[in-house]
Amino acid sequence: MKKIIFKLLKLNKMNIYKFQTGLRKRFILALLIIAFGSSSLYAQHLFSLNYDGLSQDHVTLIRTEIANIPVTTIPVTKNNEDKEVYFFPLSSVQNTKIIILNEETGNNIVIIPEEGASTQFELSPFFIEELRQAALGNADRYLLIEMDTDFSVRNAASVSRLAKDVFIPTYFYGKKENVKEALPKDRRIVNIFKAKPRYIPAFPDDPENLRYVDQLEEKMSYYVYMYKLPDGTLCIYDEHFNPIAGENEEGNIHKNSSNCCTNLQFVLSGTLNATQRKATEYALGLWSSQLVGTIPVDINVAFVYINDPNVIGRSYTQPNFFDNGTYFPQYPNTWYSSAQWNQIVDYDATNQRDIRLEMNTQFSFYFGLDANTTRTDYVTIALHEVTHGLGFVSLCRSNGAYLYGSYPGIFDRQLYQGATGNTCITDLTQSQRAALFVSGNLYAGRPGSRLLAANGGNRVKMFAPNPWKEGSSVSHWNNNPGFTNFMQYAYQYPLHVFNSRKIAIMRDMGWQIDCPPADVVTYFTNRTVTSNTTVTSLGDINVQNVKVQNGVKLILDATCTVNIISDFETPLGSELEIK
Repeated sequence: MKKIIFKLLKLNKMNIYKFQTGLRKRFILALLIIAFGSSSLYAQHLFSLNYDGLSQDHVTLIRTEIANIPVTTIPVTKNNEDKEVYFFPLSSVQNTKIIILNEETGNNIVIIPEEGASTQFELSPFFIEELRQAALGNADRYLLIEMDTDFSVRNAASVSRLAKDVFIPTYFYGKKENVKEALPKDRRIVNIFKAKPRYIPAFPDDPENLRYVDQLEEKMSYYVYMYKLPDGTLCIYDEHFNPIAGENEEGNIHKNSSNCCTNLQFVLSGTLNATQRKATEYALGLWSSQLVGTIPVDINVAFVYINDPNVIGRSYTQPNFFDNGTYFPQYPNTWYSSAQWNQIVDYDATNQRDIRLEMNTQFSFYFGLDANTTRTDYVTIALHEVTHGLGFVSLCRSNGAYLYGSYPGIFDRQLYQGATGNTCITDLTQSQRAALFVSGNLYAGRPGSRLLAANGGNRVKMFAPNPWKEGSSVSHWNNNPGFTNFMQYAYQYPLHVFNSRKIAIMRDMGWQIDCPPADVVTYFTNRTVTSNTTVTSLGDINVQNVKVQNGVKLILDATCTVNIISDFETPLGSELEIK
């Protein structure tokens, strides 16, 4: 935990001030998938990886073959997002293996294209660096080899590591009492998926606007990576959620575990002017008042130029974590947003952001805080997006398949066939789910849930029109659910208040609204500190009517919160450290 040290150079009398240790008061916005009218979640399985690689005999055969063919050097180039990549063109993806080989040692990784994979294989510098640390080892260059399943070589090329530092993600795993870091040598990238940004159309009912958005999303598609950690946890890595050097953010982006519950905190970063930041912080503050947690949610919001005034903005599918039942046995084999996953494990499981949202500077928002406008209200849009970022979103596709393999998200486990009955969508086959998603008969509210109680014992109808509406179906309430809300598929009116149904379904998914009572409170009151002193507590420290003498150091070391209530004097030359 980072220390906070105050060297006091003048008389300072502090009244009613609270320091929070570990859990820092900051704001962030989750750039989670489908916003009002934005496209639905999309992920196409492109490649599978095998770290066991080829045998040395097969490596010898390959070396012999490539000695007789030209090996081109692939330069670093820019992709559709203006990011540095290596493009390795494949002659075919049928009966194909891609080998990445350290020709000095023979260490190698095997990559298998899946059905529908592109013949243009894109290698990010992060991907090369990850594999170097995990299995390939150091080399001046690495060979890329396209071969048939009978090990005959079709073509070969080489890539070199970038000379500059490359960001690779950090992951932690294990129960809170024994958290470990999953280093590259301990973890595996098991699958590569194609994902798309989610553009938010201003007119989600306009077919022409939607066609344009679909084309734009396809053009701007990118790779995401599924990791497997040593304990079996799966997690999705997307480079869009990397922290960006030099961004306007409050302090260090890393979020420490506080072991202390409080209103859900947010860490906000991004390119925002004063008006945009004020409105964003206001929206996050509204959400903060509704839920509690121990780990801040890390959100990045940027206002960027998108050359179309009919596009509100764009977002990216948030990082997700998969639990096989180790951490949340109530729902084994379930995906969770990273924002919620951190609350479940009670520590920050990665060094990435949880939510990322880009808003169009060409679009005219209303940034007022009074919800009194006929224009598009930015706070309402932000509240909607944060809700998705916290997990209010289906991980199902239009064909009924789950986004990442064979298992649903926690939101999907709240969805049922019909206004009554016990058939959860997870009980259906893929084809049955696909039919349900366009039936108008999809509802939220599992038996005995808080959502049912909040809605008078009735399930809430979900948006499931025929035909399927990209970016809207399944992940929003129906158009007229019988109560005001900001989680319908399209923006309708400014709204800055929360309906009890929304909080109820978040609680059904595992979010909490109340903190457990503090186990320990240490009182440090009514005294003068005349020698260097350390006060420790496994809970809170309450400080009142305390004076620290000149030249004396006071250390307040609390697991949760240090509350300096009143009459705290620190004269010239004294020192206060809060851990």
